[in-house]
Amino acid sequence: MDSKRIAAFLLGAWILGSLFMIFVATQNFATADRMGQTASDEASRQLLHRMAGQENQLFFVNWERTELLLGIALAGVLIFAAGARLTGSLAGIMLLIAAAQHFAVTPQMLSLSTHLDDAAQASQFGKLHAIYGVMEVLKLVVALALAALVLPEWRYASTPRARKASSINAISSSRVM
Repeated sequence: MDSKRIAAFLLGAWILGSLFMIFVATQNFATADRMGQTASDEASRQLLHRMAGQENQLFFVNWERTELLLGIALAGVLIFAAGARLTGSLAGIMLLIAAAQHFAVTPQMLSLSTHLDDAAQASQFGKLHAIYGVMEVLKLVVALALAALVLPEWRYASTPRARKASSINAISSSRVM
């Protein structure tokens, strides 16, 4: 199978997974808010929000682990199999962002999430959450730039004319040797 097709698949999985996680995170809190409107006391509303936050933590930690695997595979395919340094570097940037989120930002957010009653801790959590969001947007921008570079090459390489030209080049280069 063509390495560009594998790269396109991995990149598509990564982008789709990221968009899905954004959807899941917002929907968990929206559901907690809807259920909280029917609850009669503030303690129930806070409990629902805390549960939505804990679900999101579980989902994001596991998604970050998946991102690390996707990033390693994508960068490996682009650098080693396709020999594309620019696109491999962009995949490496995405991998570094995911690693920074997983190993630096998320652990701090998890430790602060149990102390959100304290104003200073809540403020620090809010700052980390904003940093995480900016990193997520940056990762998606790099992913879209990478897609703009990978997909046209993949599309061109899959046309009959490109395959014919590539087989002619392979035959003529083997005759030279």
